[in-house]
Amino acid sequence: MNRSATLVTAAAVVVLAATLSGCGAPGARESVAPTTPASYPQQAFRTAPCNLGEYWDSSAKVKRANFTAPTVDNDELALYGPMIANDRCSDAEILKWQELRRELGESDEICRIVWYDDYFSGVTYDIGCALPVVVTNASR
Repeated sequence: MNRSATLVTAAAVVVLAATLSGCGAPGARESVAPTTPASYPQQAFRTAPCNLGEYWDSSAKVKRANFTAPTVDNDELALYGPMIANDRCSDAEILKWQELRRELGESDEICRIVWYDDYFSGVTYDIGCALPVVVTNASR
């Protein structure tokens, strides 16, 4: 048997085995991944407006950073602390908020939760915190 016939035979065996075991390509109505991840309590967190801002403190005559409670579960609060930025906060909003806090000598620590959408299981997991960082005088 020549090489191309051997490859065709091997491919046919693999396709047949996959079809018989149910591991073949999905049909027209089947989907490998759900169209949206499983609804988990963080869905409100992902769509809530940014909870970071600023306001004018008229008694101190200074602009202050404003923080409202995030829309997360108690599990995330216990894991990442109380200072959590909602998912809709942009990098610019987080950096501005941190800058305002630093100017007044306040802590600028905040967490923006990083989510992982597992499309095979249809579950979304929190996997840590990430924040934007301004890098100056760095080589490229």
